[in-house]
Amino acid sequence: MEASLNIFIDTLLTTAAKRQASNIHLTVGSSPALRIDEELIELSEESAVTELLIKQLADVWLDPEQKKLLQEKKSLVCTKAVGKKFRIKITFFFQKSQLSAAVRIIPSKIPQLVTLGLPKSAYGLIEKTAGLIVIAGAYGSGRTTTIAAMVEEINKNRKASIITLERPIEFLFFSNQSIIEQREVGIDANSFSSALQVAQDSDADVVAVCSSEEREALPVAIAFAASGRLAIVHMNTINVQQTLEELIASFSTDDRQRGQSLLGESLLGVVVQQLLPKVGGGQVLAAEVLVATDPVKALIREGRLTQITNVIQSSRTEGMLSLDQSLVELVKSGDVLLEHAEEYVADPKIFRTMARS
Repeated sequence: MEASLNIFIDTLLTTAAKRQASNIHLTVGSSPALRIDEELIELSEESAVTELLIKQLADVWLDPEQKKLLQEKKSLVCTKAVGKKFRIKITFFFQKSQLSAAVRIIPSKIPQLVTLGLPKSAYGLIEKTAGLIVIAGAYGSGRTTTIAAMVEEINKNRKASIITLERPIEFLFFSNQSIIEQREVGIDANSFSSALQVAQDSDADVVAVCSSEEREALPVAIAFAASGRLAIVHMNTINVQQTLEELIASFSTDDRQRGQSLLGESLLGVVVQQLLPKVGGGQVLAAEVLVATDPVKALIREGRLTQITNVIQSSRTEGMLSLDQSLVELVKSGDVLLEHAEEYVADPKIFRTMARS
């Protein structure tokens, strides 16, 4: 049985890799399905997934502690190397009392930052040695990949002590010019907050916080950045204003004014990402970018966040970019269809006029 299971796993992962799928969905009673760009494609030539198959995958892929956690919490996310070819992120969860699984293939190489399609102003952020960089966006928008590429860029180009805080660890780093330590929350640390406090008290030059769901970790990351070091933080927000509001709201009500001051002092920039289907296949990145100029920092310190959107729209020369402006460029270049871009704008009518001008 183990031999046939290994053949099934290898065949499925190889098929997904060849078809450039980002995810594999395994649901009892349905054939395996691949996420290719934004479309779910069922592998109808494959037999329907059985509950026994998913239980066997869990038995092979999970250690005893992970199996215990899965039963207790009814869901589990972990990463694993499969043979020598694949590294995957697996999410096990229950639905209708049956175990299901989703598998994400992690690229074997960390992509170069310049290949991601980010605006040039985003590249300049990591040239700084102190301050806060926020990479935000919805699930599946490539935030983890961007942070990994930023960390690797630092690793290649300057001597620094870097700590990554992740749950789970996805990309694997190898020290180059820098020294990199990767800590997995839940295994190497009890929480993102406690791990950040250790980084704050250590000799770390850079900390990268990936996949943190802990709001209480944000003030510690901001304090780390305000102490003269570089913090790169992952957030689940969908625009710059919401991102800034969440950062300030992470401070207690009594500490809100200090939070505004710390954020205004330390912020370098915010990049909010969105991946769209690219004409001809694949995906392309659209981004909203805030660069923390002196006027932006003043607005943050004063709590006037509602004015940030207008600043972004009128500050292209400072490297700022609204999502609508980014989408207009992608439509005009022929990379994205107008009807796809319109799904992400507030006013499609105005957007059509901009895109056709």
